Amino acid sequence: MKLFRQAAEQGYVHAQLSLGNRYLSGIGVAHDVADAARYLCLAADQGDVDAQCWLGFLCEHGHGTKSDLGIHTPLYPTIQF
Repeated sequence: MKLFRQAAEQGYVHAQLSLGNRYLSGIGVAHDVADAARYLCLAADQGDVDAQCWLGFLCEHGHGTKSDLGIHTPLYPTIQF
């Protein structure tokens, strides 16, 4: 986990997304939604679509973040069929 954290702090989007997902699921780390939201936010800010979806879901439901329906909507990427 130390290497994942170092990579995430250095801006590697895949490490940020992976850590966010690990904190959400509790795999390899203690379950911590606030830490998950922090790492997902870092990845979402870099344009990672998966992180944007997860962060939008967390914001929508107030998990690890303040629930605000006006904030989560732009985080969900536009889906085209």
